[in-house]
Amino acid sequence: MPISRLDQPGLARLAALHCAVMHTLLADLGAPLVLHYYEAAQADPCVLGLCASTPDGSLLAWAVGSPDPAALNARLRQPPVWFAGQMIRLVFTRPAAFIELLRSVFATNQANTLHSGQIELTYIGVAPQAQGQGLGRAILAAFIAGAKSAGYTSIALSVETDNPAAVALYTKSGFQISQSFTEGRFKRHRMQYPLL
Repeated sequence: MPISRLDQPGLARLAALHCAVMHTLLADLGAPLVLHYYEAAQADPCVLGLCASTPDGSLLAWAVGSPDPAALNARLRQPPVWFAGQMIRLVFTRPAAFIELLRSVFATNQANTLHSGQIELTYIGVAPQAQGQGLGRAILAAFIAGAKSAGYTSIALSVETDNPAAVALYTKSGFQISQSFTEGRFKRHRMQYPLL
């Protein structure tokens, strides 16, 4: 199901799942900013977002991507007063995450540049109770099909080098490593999947 069909409680469940399984800077920033990210993603018609759920609404897996992740991330700063309050909270509750955020803002990496016609798979995850059942492959295949159907020419993603399960999933699905790089505290591979 597209994330555009999630109601507010569904978006909150997605944000909670993200925080539970994703060890990324966004998760380090805390649940309010993660929820705000998915609200912005849901409102952006260019975002390709999918999720798998049980009949009772429990989320099992999701994937989200954008042809302009920087613009989507910029929406996190709106409204400015709310964002300033979140940054003040972060300084006092998670100063290391705040410092990492500053480092990421000032350390743009050319490895993350998208080419015309590309979409970036920014987040993909599977709930702990659903892991090992093929849902990662299924949601990735659905994302690939959705990107192809939307007319994109390729998919790009970045994955931590110390996540061999994710690297293996992407490789088995046809992604190829185009380069390796360091971004903040993370060592990453940039991977590409041609859709033509």
